[in-house]
Amino acid sequence: MTGATGLLGRQVAAQLSRQGWAILALVRPTSDRTLLQLPNLEFHVCDLSQGPPAAEIFQNADLVIHTAAAVTDWAPWPYFVANTIAATRHLCRAMIAGGCRRLVQISTVGVYGRPPTAGPLGEDQPYASMGRWDYYTNSKIQAEQIVWSHQRAGALDVSVVRPALMYGPGDHGLVGRVIPMLRHHQLALVGDPHVLLPLVHVRDVAAATVGAATADAAINEAFNVVSSEPVTQSEFFNTIARLAGAPPVQRRVPYRLAYAAGFAAEIVAHASRTTHGPTISRYRLSLFGHRRCYSTDKIRHKLGWEPTITFSEGIEETVRWHLAHEPGAP
Repeated sequence: MTGATGLLGRQVAAQLSRQGWAILALVRPTSDRTLLQLPNLEFHVCDLSQGPPAAEIFQNADLVIHTAAAVTDWAPWPYFVANTIAATRHLCRAMIAGGCRRLVQISTVGVYGRPPTAGPLGEDQPYASMGRWDYYTNSKIQAEQIVWSHQRAGALDVSVVRPALMYGPGDHGLVGRVIPMLRHHQLALVGDPHVLLPLVHVRDVAAATVGAATADAAINEAFNVVSSEPVTQSEFFNTIARLAGAPPVQRRVPYRLAYAAGFAAEIVAHASRTTHGPTISRYRLSLFGHRRCYSTDKIRHKLGWEPTITFSEGIEETVRWHLAHEPGAP
């Protein structure tokens, strides 16, 4: 599998290990492997962004789970090309050369873009993004297109897992970013504070991924993975604030005004070629202010998947993890 040292990869590897699978984890030379110590796991060092790994490592593999990708909403386009698009292309070529057909590709519900309808959106929803600067979404779409092209050519048996807004212990991109912003009064509710967020805990995504990897019914199918529990934007931010000892979020900004400001901030950031990105962007704003809903009927009916972790349980665990790992924490 790839991306085994990441947020989702660690959980997938742990669940596979408990089921008795032997796991070969493809990792970069710089990957931190300290959080991934499993008895039936071995590491193979390679960088998929640089070229295909040796085909020989796939000769005895039953399947590959590809969780590695560029996980950020702000970086130069070549970074996404190398770490999401080219990495997926290199992996598929090595699998085919080594004779391994079964691939589970981790994608995102973001490949549907931000359609005007509130949903629920099924897996047949066409690809869309917010434009040429929506690098993360565009790269995930192209990665999907690569694996589906190999499936149509008869070279690979593919399953695609599309998680929603994923959180859990070790999540530095969502909750890990929100906590300091709450403490410094840098957050505002965008648009309707009661808009529902499509959330899902990382262990539920891992269970869906393992289910897709081990079920024949998942072959050549895509699956949305979203919790069915309704959680509003206000509830999400203010629950984290309460657990982290931060003040509640009371400021509100109209969605269209915030979206326009985010677009303007992106223009300035691109013009100045900043590496840190703007404080706000259309992508970040749309995660919380755009009303959307995704159907999980397919994964429930075909794989029997059900989310098992409630928001209150999952967010408390996540915030506690981050507080315990803050600099200076006891």
